[in-house]
Amino acid sequence: MMRSRFPVARVSALAALVVGGFLVTQRATSPHWRMLRPGVEFATLRGEPYCRYGSATIAALRLDPSHVCIRVRHFTHEPESRPLDILEWQRRSGALAVFNAGQYYGDYSYMGLLASGGKVISRRTHPTFKAALVAGHRAGSRAIRVLDLSRERLDPDSLGWDEVAQSFMLFDRDGTVRVRHSDLVATRTAVAEDRGGRIVVLTSEGGYTLWDFAQLLKTLPLELSQAMAMDGGLEAEMVVSAAHFRYASFGQWEHGRAPRDAPPPPVALPAVITVSAP
Repeated sequence: MMRSRFPVARVSALAALVVGGFLVTQRATSPHWRMLRPGVEFATLRGEPYCRYGSATIAALRLDPSHVCIRVRHFTHEPESRPLDILEWQRRSGALAVFNAGQYYGDYSYMGLLASGGKVISRRTHPTFKAALVAGHRAGSRAIRVLDLSRERLDPDSLGWDEVAQSFMLFDRDGTVRVRHSDLVATRTAVAEDRGGRIVVLTSEGGYTLWDFAQLLKTLPLELSQAMAMDGGLEAEMVVSAAHFRYASFGQWEHGRAPRDAPPPPVALPAVITVSAP
């Protein structure tokens, strides 16, 4: 019997190169932004090859600080005085978007400096958390920024900002990744500044290590200048609700655990960030 001389191995290799090239092209292509309100845009991007578990989709909410306001909300300032899940936070606040704030301890106390409406909720600055999302400058200008606390200082007795949520840097303006290599895989939420001064909130649907997520954000076609991480794992959540548009992502993977058979319900969050567009 004659054997076929069809170059299967070469064709397979070529197909792999084509697929790989397609993924790179997809990542390099500018995302399709959907305008929800003036100064508020939404898009989804892909996280290959960095995604370890689940969907590689990443939701991105891009905000123009001249058109939107953000506010830190903590359960101790709510009527029920209990943590709410993110859907409850959105219904309660009526916000255009809600995403999880930074990390917290087992007793729901915040793991760092936290301020809401000009009132300090947690005065304990975390010594290794070198980033903060801040908004509402008390000098009167509307501003939202990601601060690198290795370069700028935040004093709980003289904040200068009405809204503050401290966490840790993913990468800085020099492009330096500021997290360690780790095998811990989790769903991630990050807040970044782009080179135009806009704020970009990103939530992954699948699981990433922190190092991989930082590398991914640096390569995405978003022109990000620096980024900080919020809490990850089951707490990494975002809800967007604008007119006829709805999006919700609930954390599904955390701390290197195997994927679940079914998505878990949203967890209670002691603190969130709300976005409004007056």
